[in-house]
Amino acid sequence: MTLAKASCEFEHEYDQRSKRASIKSFEIEDESYLYAYTPFIRLKNSEDILLIISGRGFSFVVLVLMFVFFYVALQLAKKGKAPQIRRITAMDAIDEAVGRATEEGRPVHFTSGYAYATLSSEQGPQVLASIGILSHVAALCARFDVPIIYNTCIADSLPLVEETLRAAYRNEGKPESYDPKSIRYQPEQSPYVAAVLATLQRERPAVNMMIGGLYYESVVMGEAGNMIGATQIGGTANIHQMPFIIATCDYAMIGEEIFAASAYVTKDPLVTSGIAAGDWTKGLLILLTILGAVMELSGIPVISQLLKW
Repeated sequence: MTLAKASCEFEHEYDQRSKRASIKSFEIEDESYLYAYTPFIRLKNSEDILLIISGRGFSFVVLVLMFVFFYVALQLAKKGKAPQIRRITAMDAIDEAVGRATEEGRPVHFTSGYAYATLSSEQGPQVLASIGILSHVAALCARFDVPIIYNTCIADSLPLVEETLRAAYRNEGKPESYDPKSIRYQPEQSPYVAAVLATLQRERPAVNMMIGGLYYESVVMGEAGNMIGATQIGGTANIHQMPFIIATCDYAMIGEEIFAASAYVTKDPLVTSGIAAGDWTKGLLILLTILGAVMELSGIPVISQLLKW
């Protein structure tokens, strides 16, 4: 078996019950190539497990720095000096869109996307950010007596969504206006998309908001929203769906803007600190990139050697 320049001879066991093979031991010539495929390897004739893999030391340092930045930002937030997050244009559009729905007497539709139908997937953070934005939208709808419809196929998000809507109406002094039937659940992606299309065609909401872990449904729902003349606000961190969001929506939140928007409306110090830590880390990496380019051109390969550590 060959992995790049590393020759690897291995023994394995085959479990008849699980139908899976497990590797027992390795003999390799160049450890660094094999480590690109697995984080921990117990080498043959060795009792030690290498904790820091060759070539990943710099990434480990960056991870530690992110924790440090997060701790600093959190402490600042607790002291009332939380990092400021700029208001995104799409957030202003949300207020205007709900106002339009009020004037037309039509509902607002909101959905968080497919997101693999569970909060435990890698799409979970996007869904949580979407629910944070939902809290702001629901508060506006409760304030101006605008019906809100929420479609989802994410079963384990239902308790959180229910409490978010209930709290929004309660905080606006209208707990009796909360309607549990405004939350509509459909299992799996295709039934969910069909239900959203039916909602858009039958109830013709004035506003269609698609923010979260979107997949192919983004273009389908976006075109359906355009057909009924709804104001559309979309956002996702899924790169493969951003073109469809930009093409079909009047206002878009691109990439990490959905997390920033959620932090802005919820004022949660944990969320705000996470956004600040990420921005500070990216700023530091940009400076290192510029510094490294200048030093490389000057014949001083310090940064490039650091990246290989």
